[in-house]
Amino acid sequence: MAVSRKIALNTSEQSGNQLHIYEVNPIIFYSGEADELNIELLEFNHGELIIKSLSTAILKVKELVMEDEAFTIKWKQNTKGLRITLPDGLINDGTREKCTLKIKF
Repeated sequence: MAVSRKIALNTSEQSGNQLHIYEVNPIIFYSGEADELNIELLEFNHGELIIKSLSTAILKVKELVMEDEAFTIKWKQNTKGLRITLPDGLINDGTREKCTLKIKF
């Protein structure tokens, strides 16, 4: 099972503001379709997910959708990786144990 780790970094000692970063280990696999990869997240929370191994140097993403869900996923790809913004209503809880993203290239 994938394990996530939460890291809290102080952005300013006086203000008490913290930057919350979650480290997740997504399962990326070939879906069997000629132009599609799946990313399975067993641990997730709303916010941003950056996958460095899916940069424009590796492949060019044309479409990214969530399997069996009506959520709209915002994403951006560049030379540093694929940045995915998960919607606010998407939370890993008892009703939703995993999230599968489909990438077409």
